[in-house]
Amino acid sequence: MRETPKEVASLLRQLADGVEDSESVSIRLGNESVNIPGDAEVKLEYERALGADHLLISVIWRKTSTSDILIHRHSEEVVDHFGHRYEVLIYGRERSDGNWEAWLEFAPLTPNTKPARTDRETTQPDRGAIEYWATGLEPLYLAGAFERAS
Repeated sequence: MRETPKEVASLLRQLADGVEDSESVSIRLGNESVNIPGDAEVKLEYERALGADHLLISVIWRKTSTSDILIHRHSEEVVDHFGHRYEVLIYGRERSDGNWEAWLEFAPLTPNTKPARTDRETTQPDRGAIEYWATGLEPLYLAGAFERAS
């Protein structure tokens, strides 16, 4: 089964939107379903040979480093509307482009409570900048991050 140019454009837009939002993307090409992880580094290449009536599209991805590093343990705790207490941990990792990204994890201090984690909260040029950012987070920011956490 050959996709029409409109179908290919729609698939590429779906891929681009997912990559931009750091979400996993599943696209269907013919009878195949392709899943690209949200934390993958994606590169799209295309070429059209001179005088050819077709376009060659290559989508290349690889997983980025999964070595998450505890950057900072915040002195403040977060308490949800049920009164459950959470320790605030800021994690980060180096990306393939050399920049660093960070997110917050909320570790339950109350038994039988599930942990929570935000998506990426910041991207900085190096680990030192992530550490500086993490130490400046105020209780109001932590409360908002907890609300955003999945």
